[in-house]
Amino acid sequence: MRAIIAVLLAASASPWQVAQVVHSPGDDVFADVAVTADGTVWAAGHRSVNGRRQGFVQSLKGKVRKTLPGRLPELSAVTASASRVWAFGPNRAYAWNGRAWTSWSLGTFLAADAETVSAREVWAVGGNTSRRWTGSSWKRHPVPGTAQAVDAGGGQVWAAGSGVFQWSGKAWRKVPLPAIPLPTEDATATFIDVAVVSARNVWAVGGVTWEGADAEGDDVTFTRPLAMHWNGSRWRMSLGAAQGQPYTEAEPDGKGGVWIAQGGWNPRFWQVRGTSWESTPLPRPKGYDASLAAVARRPGTSQVWGAGFTSPEGDPDDPGANATLWRVS
Repeated sequence: MRAIIAVLLAASASPWQVAQVVHSPGDDVFADVAVTADGTVWAAGHRSVNGRRQGFVQSLKGKVRKTLPGRLPELSAVTASASRVWAFGPNRAYAWNGRAWTSWSLGTFLAADAETVSAREVWAVGGNTSRRWTGSSWKRHPVPGTAQAVDAGGGQVWAAGSGVFQWSGKAWRKVPLPAIPLPTEDATATFIDVAVVSARNVWAVGGVTWEGADAEGDDVTFTRPLAMHWNGSRWRMSLGAAQGQPYTEAEPDGKGGVWIAQGGWNPRFWQVRGTSWESTPLPRPKGYDASLAAVARRPGTSQVWGAGFTSPEGDPDDPGANATLWRVS
């Protein structure tokens, strides 16, 4: 176990750019994003219609943006292949085949994340369980812990949450990790996302959280960013400074490294290659704050998309939320 210590600070310009902002009368929020090989970007979340939240799925290919028809509940995850788009709401999965929606019951289940391995294998994880599409039905598989992220690559499927987990082909197994130094007995380490670059290159990111007091004696929740990197033979741990925001997203950059987001509100991105970490801000429209919910790479390329929302800075009477996409190549 050895901490990653090489850090390079980026120039002020960010390679990321705002690709789309949805302006509508009510709130619009993207909760997740997926990208297919042909470059179609699929984003799902919720919007406010007549004071009520309802789910929506949007496609973006080039400059053509479409919102899929149909009444859906608030959506928490989306994944896609060339032939089918999957969206997930409370207790159900919804599939779009290009013409209509079909839905399946998932039992008592809320997907935190989803991943398409093939047309006959799709995963969704949430809490201490997961669901796997077999090509004809959804199967339930318990997780030996809690999972809030799933990713696949190199013929492997990984999940992360209270620990890091790998699918054996028959069941989830908890992966042994190096001991994480915890500042207090009640401190917890949680992984928020996982990225599978290859079978020998896997990242799990999140943070360490504990309760304490500041200089004035007031109760404070402290956090410290945490990243674990598997190189095929051992794990290397990176533990950031105290009071640092957790790492929230990880995605292959298409060049052998990864993009890692730190913080969900006005976050920064780190592009990690080897032991080099280069920092860059996530751009946002002037006068707006940004919330990043998810990132996804276009397969076979270095094009990565982010999804979330932007809202006016400060505390306006009607802050609003505009579903937003970001892109880097």
